[in-house]
Amino acid sequence: MKEKIEEMLKSKQLKTKMLVIIGVIGILLILVSEIDFNPSKANENISSSDYVSYVNNLDKELTEIISNIDGVGTCKVMITLKNTSESVYAKNSDISSADSSSSQNDEYVIYNGTNGDSPLLLKENFPVIEGVAIVCSGGDNVKIQEQIKKCVSALFNISSNRISVSKIST
Repeated sequence: MKEKIEEMLKSKQLKTKMLVIIGVIGILLILVSEIDFNPSKANENISSSDYVSYVNNLDKELTEIISNIDGVGTCKVMITLKNTSESVYAKNSDISSADSSSSQNDEYVIYNGTNGDSPLLLKENFPVIEGVAIVCSGGDNVKIQEQIKKCVSALFNISSNRISVSKIST
């Protein structure tokens, strides 16, 4: 009997180790999938048409999600953004100081890409969502308003006082 218990413990430890290893491999695969191996994409800036399509895409996706909440009915969404996207490029900084003065010289890091020389993009910050307005058929129901506010707040990490939910006019 004691031998069977020891075998079970060993097999549970083995299973636990295997689950941990599989979990670590899964996390590594997720991290690797986030790496962008295409440097030519780093050269692209979001133009005004891309900005408009970004906002329209957010509006459309949020409308689809909210429409699926029970009792909402038809809805329209408008998202306001605080700013446009921001690109952060790599710089070399050279600070020199003399007895009573100092100077700083900043130069962008340039790499030779397939389309010529380009600055090295470190990161791109997408626009920050400032507020969301939702007009829907079920907007006069307090419970539905609360569900919508919780959903939007969770999706965009904004406080509920930046979310307006109203009933659509007939």
